[in-house]
Amino acid sequence: MTARELSGALTAWLERLMPGGARQERLAAALDERFGADDREADRVVCAELQAVGRTVSRHLDVEWVPEGGLVPDVESRGWPPQDPHEVASRGASITARKVGGAGVLEVATLDALELAAPFLERAFEALRGVPAVVLDLRANGGGDPATLAAVLGWLLGPEPLHLSDVVSREGTQRWASRPRDGLAAGTPAAALISARTYSSGEALAYHFQSQRLGPLVGEITAGAADHVTPIVLAPHVRATLPRAYVIDAVTGANWEQRGVQPDIACTEADALGRALELLTSRG
Repeated sequence: MTARELSGALTAWLERLMPGGARQERLAAALDERFGADDREADRVVCAELQAVGRTVSRHLDVEWVPEGGLVPDVESRGWPPQDPHEVASRGASITARKVGGAGVLEVATLDALELAAPFLERAFEALRGVPAVVLDLRANGGGDPATLAAVLGWLLGPEPLHLSDVVSREGTQRWASRPRDGLAAGTPAAALISARTYSSGEALAYHFQSQRLGPLVGEITAGAADHVTPIVLAPHVRATLPRAYVIDAVTGANWEQRGVQPDIACTEADALGRALELLTSRG
């Protein structure tokens, strides 16, 4: 397979997956301009170049060269495989709760499927019941299930569901709201920590935290990947992750694609917790 043929396969999938409009057209045009006459044999370098062009429009687009080959190209989008419940349980859904310096710290390092993450979230919420202030640590969060995102925000926002975002795909628009629950006491000061490692739905959680005015974001600008994506096998040696939908925040009417989620208080990842604790515990 040549670079031109691989680019064509990528473009064909983007036309099937991405909502129609300027972004999809711009990406198709950029790929055709760069690879439309490129007869090099596809390899790791070509995949890296395709990915670089793709990321000028969708930061979440990945193109991976698989040296051993043997992959079966997809005819239909199969979506993400289900998670292994035992693997999620073995790491406690990457959710930890602790009390530090007069505040509760909820670290959510990934957003596992809600049905698997829920018991670990509930345990963490219970451990932080009554804390005078809370820090949501998203510095290592690489994304995952929007429903788990909505559950975390429900704990912060309280018993009434609040519109968080709309996710626009070719199939239509899905409305996301916080999952109502009794959570923190009303008025509990909060802050969230972000870093360059905060990615995808982890960024969504930070962005909605900020737009809902729950408190300051402390740390570094995030990666800037706002699309929902799905895995696609393009060729026997090429596996990709491609955009299929985009997010519109209910408050801002925008998202963080390309620019990243912007901290209110900029500092290094290592300094973020200390800065947030200092800010929260100095109030009152």
